[in-house]
Amino acid sequence: MLAVGCALVLLLAPVGFFAAVPGALARGHAYASAPACTAGARPDSCTTTVAATVTGTEEKARGRKADYWLRVTERGDDRVRRVHMSGSRLHDAVRAGDRVSLTYWRGEIRTVRFGTTAEDTEASPADDWRLPLGIGLLTLPVGLGVLGAVRWWRRRYASAAHASAWQLSVGPVAGGLLGCLGFVAAQVCPDVRGALLVTALGVPPVAALTALVAWLTRRRERRAVDTSDIVPVPPAGKRCVRAAVLGDVPYSVDGFDHLVVGDGAPAVTPDPDGRVARRPLPPSLTVHEVRAPRPGDTVLGASGGGSYDTVLIECRDGAETVLVALAREDAPVVLGALLSAARAAG
Repeated sequence: MLAVGCALVLLLAPVGFFAAVPGALARGHAYASAPACTAGARPDSCTTTVAATVTGTEEKARGRKADYWLRVTERGDDRVRRVHMSGSRLHDAVRAGDRVSLTYWRGEIRTVRFGTTAEDTEASPADDWRLPLGIGLLTLPVGLGVLGAVRWWRRRYASAAHASAWQLSVGPVAGGLLGCLGFVAAQVCPDVRGALLVTALGVPPVAALTALVAWLTRRRERRAVDTSDIVPVPPAGKRCVRAAVLGDVPYSVDGFDHLVVGDGAPAVTPDPDGRVARRPLPPSLTVHEVRAPRPGDTVLGASGGGSYDTVLIECRDGAETVLVALAREDAPVVLGALLSAARAAG
């Protein structure tokens, strides 16, 4: 339910951000089309341009970015105003004493001009649409990906032949890739249509790349599920392999992550050399099958390898199920040791 709730939040969040885009566009259009103020004009429907003199500049680092400020005084007013610029172009171009023009709209400085160069301030509404659109384009694909993963989990994961994290990550990862593309497009494209077009054009390659990765991983998964090539090989001598014996039995002990074979009865031990603290497996332990991990098995990584390199030797000790999790390459000799021990016990 938590995952479903997160997915729904990620799907509802873009609605609010997308809803803010038309208002932001309207403000930007209103400013861009506002005429210069004349006698009797409403102050909120026109712009006022005043002359000012630069008294200095400021730059303040903010992580990998920086904030750029101009300090200016308007003609006939000795007060120093700090103008937060949207970029560094004018900040780098002007010097103390230079004359600039300040454009006011609705009581705030929206644009600064120096000669033929004009740059918006942070108060300019021209790009107000970029952030809500970018966040909307980022969260919508991620939400769809998470919802798809939850749906797959509830319908198919329990019946999957192999437990693997990629099965749940494909949707969110693809959504994240597309969402990042959409967010960047919203910040660099000149208008909303361009950002939406770039995002839409990103769907086919992201889908193709995701499908290719899923297909390659699925093929690897099918190979991992096939354990028919694992045949018992009796150990020719002592070997100590990385393995975990799991089950409600006294010889399943936390930290005993190695198995000694070929030196008497197979035994679990925490010693990588297999010399001390050995706990022999009982003669009553019988091999049931060799298989790949399945959903519900809490043994992934127990052998020290990835889930595709891990196999399980499922055994029975009376009514108890015992799992020996180990690397595929070590399975033949361990299987041979277990079968040899069972035959010796009669």
